[in-house]
Order: sequence, then C-alpha cells, then structure tokens
Amino acid sequence: MRYLSEQDVQDVLVDYPRLIALVTHALERVADRSAQQPPKVALTHALSGRFTHAMPAAVNTATNERISGVKWISGSPGTPISGVVLVESEPDGFKGIVQAAGLTAARTAAVSGAAIRVARRGLGAVSRVAFLGGGVQAHSHRAMLAAELPVASVTFLTRRSASELPLRAGDRVAENAEEALRDADLLITAAAFGTEARALPLGLLAPDATIIAIDYATSIRGEDLALLRAHRPVRLMTDSAEQFNATRAAGKLDGWPEISDEIGASGGAEHAGTTVVNHLGIAACDLLLADLLLARAEERGIGTLLG
Repeated sequence: MRYLSEQDVQDVLVDYPRLIALVTHALERVADRSAQQPPKVALTHALSGRFTHAMPAAVNTATNERISGVKWISGSPGTPISGVVLVESEPDGFKGIVQAAGLTAARTAAVSGAAIRVARRGLGAVSRVAFLGGGVQAHSHRAMLAAELPVASVTFLTRRSASELPLRAGDRVAENAEEALRDADLLITAAAFGTEARALPLGLLAPDATIIAIDYATSIRGEDLALLRAHRPVRLMTDSAEQFNATRAAGKLDGWPEISDEIGASGGAEHAGTTVVNHLGIAACDLLLADLLLARAEERGIGTLLG
C-alpha cells in the first residue's frame, strides 16, 4: 500500500483541465446514483471547537473500475484542514493513503471549474471575477481560473495584504464589497470558517452572474438569496443534493432552501439568469482524485510503500 505525503501530492498533481474532467465524471456518477455516497458523518469536539468528518463513498472510474474508501478530515476555525483519503479497489483491497490538504484544495477548485462550465453555458465570456477570501482556496482557485478563464481579471476582497495573494496581471485588491462585486460576472466566496457573516451587495453583480459558495452560508445567507430571487431568475445548484440537504437539516445552511439541481445532472441545461452553486465537497471526487494520484505516483516511483 502506497502512502503519499503532501509533497508527493504536489509532485503528481495534474493540470486543471484534467482535474475538472475527473471531478465532472464523479459528479455525473453522483447525479445518476451509480456512486454510493452516504452523507458525511460529522463529529464535534465541544471543548476545542474542532470538527472531524468521515466521508465514505464508492464510485466507478472512467475505465469502470470500482473504487471505494473514505476521506477523514479534521480542522477548526482559523486553522488549515488536515486528514487523509484511504482508497480501496474492488476486489483487490487497499491501494493507498493520500494526505488530504493539497488534494482538497485542488479538488475544490476543480469542482468550481466544473460548475462554471455548466452555469456559463450559453452565456457571455467571464471578464470580471470577485473572490471573497485570501487563504488556500484563493491560491488554488486563481490557478484554476487562469486555466479556464485566462482573460478574466480577479478582484480580491480580503483582509490579507497584496503580497499574500496570488495576484496575476490585471488583478487587484478591493477596498470594499461594493468595489469588488460591481458588474462582476463571477463571484466565488471562500471566507474562513468561523468568520462572522456579512451582507454582500449581490444586486451589483451582472444580471447573469454565477455565484459559487464554498463556505457554507457564511457569505451567501438565506436572506440574501431571497432578496436576489425577488429581483431576477435564480437557479440553485450543488455537488450532491443528498449531502447538501443533510447538511441543511443539521442547521449548517441557515435560510437556504432544499436543492435538487446537481452539477452532474445539468450538463445540457442553460439558464438565462443568475446561477448560485453551493458545493460542500464530496468524497466521490476526492476518491477519484486520490486514485489518479496513486496511479501517477506508482508510475514515477513516488511515495512510501507501507508493509
């Protein structure tokens, strides 16, 4: 069984077009229910405020190999997520263990990329992106955006200094939310967990803007959605309706309605208004990515073999 450290993961990661294709396959298998993926098991630690999630899944690869496993992660407000992904092949048994931090950052950005492809079908090109946050997800998403939307500029809304951000030509740091969101075609919210919710002027976005929330309801609140829907057509999407609605039932998506429209089931649909995507991170995507990384590591002799 092969073990991949965080450095090993970086050494075998593939480019974002390939990552997006990989997670799109996983999202489609979740949508057609050929993947088995019960909602994540959440454990809380009252004294420290730390959380632990166990995320099991089984899904077929593009070559129809059935893999199963679990992603085990933990973290707390203001600290990076840590954990591992365990991958098992049916019927051969365990294939490997992959550290989860870098994998999670890449997977999250890739799912955002898959959502953008679906949400923007039939719409104009994205020229202005607003990004709320400045941590790990800012770096992975900026790399994804460079691959998917090479001519788009990104305006960051964050407390971090410009020197801490993955700025590229044309990017800038906004002084306030109004400056960041005005006429933006795409808004991505990645505030740190535990951040106090803030009202965003979503009405300043372009009428056919795409909003991608990867921070639960921290930035996009139920009341914001209600106001937005009162003024324009809004489509709501997620990576897994079952996972989203289970998370909502647990009280972690206050004010959000139930969602049935999934990224993987919306490949041919077009929408003329605003699309709001809330993707929570699902194990089927993590497993396929971990399996790919293990295969690439074996080809290159990277990683540590466990006895």
